[in-house]
Amino acid sequence: MDAEEAQRNLEQARQSYDASVTPVLPRWVPPVCAVLIAASIALAGAGPSSGWLKAATIAAGILCALAAAQLVLRIRARQGVIGLRGPARQKWRTVGVCCAAVLVSALAATPNTRWIYAGVGLAVGIYTWASLQKQVRA
Repeated sequence: MDAEEAQRNLEQARQSYDASVTPVLPRWVPPVCAVLIAASIALAGAGPSSGWLKAATIAAGILCALAAAQLVLRIRARQGVIGLRGPARQKWRTVGVCCAAVLVSALAATPNTRWIYAGVGLAVGIYTWASLQKQVRA
């Protein structure tokens, strides 16, 4: 085996591994996940004055984020990729830390800061769409 053949085999193994941990997404998934993520941040930071209403908006934000995550995880499971391993585990760990940070900051949200959360939600929604769009293959 020469160096070129070994390099080709190594690249093929890398591509096989990446394909096994990164699902191919249908075209409709990135915009749906983007809207759910944007809504989750905007709802979590709505910051109504009433304590019960604040708890309800934060809970609705959490449910939107969980719906987006569940959507991607179910698509992975249908494609035979069960569990999180390799780069997928690292990405989900990062997403979890970011969600915890948004949740903690949403607890201190006020009616005056809701526009900040709406803007951040829009930016994160666009980023989510762009990131997931890379996994759509025609």
